[in-house]
Amino acid sequence: MQDSRTSPPSASRPFSVVPAPRQSLLAARHPGVRPPLDVRQTCVLMCVAAVGHLLVSYRAWALLDAGVPAARTADLWLLISLSVLVALGLVVSVLALRRAGHALWRLTRLGAVIAFGTALYALYQAAVLADTWLMLAGSGAALLSITVNIALLSTGIRSWCAR
Repeated sequence: MQDSRTSPPSASRPFSVVPAPRQSLLAARHPGVRPPLDVRQTCVLMCVAAVGHLLVSYRAWALLDAGVPAARTADLWLLISLSVLVALGLVVSVLALRRAGHALWRLTRLGAVIAFGTALYALYQAAVLADTWLMLAGSGAALLSITVNIALLSTGIRSWCAR
């Protein structure tokens, strides 16, 4: 005859062999809690800085369309690609900052430093090409990047993203 007993149901986890996962890098540290005002303002500032970098890439694209010396074409393409990637990185790092992970906060700070470097490269290209509008867009992006870097070191964000 066949045994009609079944194994007891597993209440919490179907695979008891696998150990319980630790908190991952992407897990929310404060689920259901609204971030402090410092964090929200920094996230808005990072989105505005992303728009500033998109303005830099737009102006570089307009310069390519107007015609620049052949020696500067590759540099402008590099500036366009860097500015677009930095803008995308700033917007993605807003989501990482709101999740309040310590490692993600460090990566966000690294991205803000890279954004500042890209703005400096835009200023360099504006000086080489003697373009006022690219200089203004690069100055705005540099100012916003400096402000984002300072805001990421604020006490409210440090406590929000603490280990």
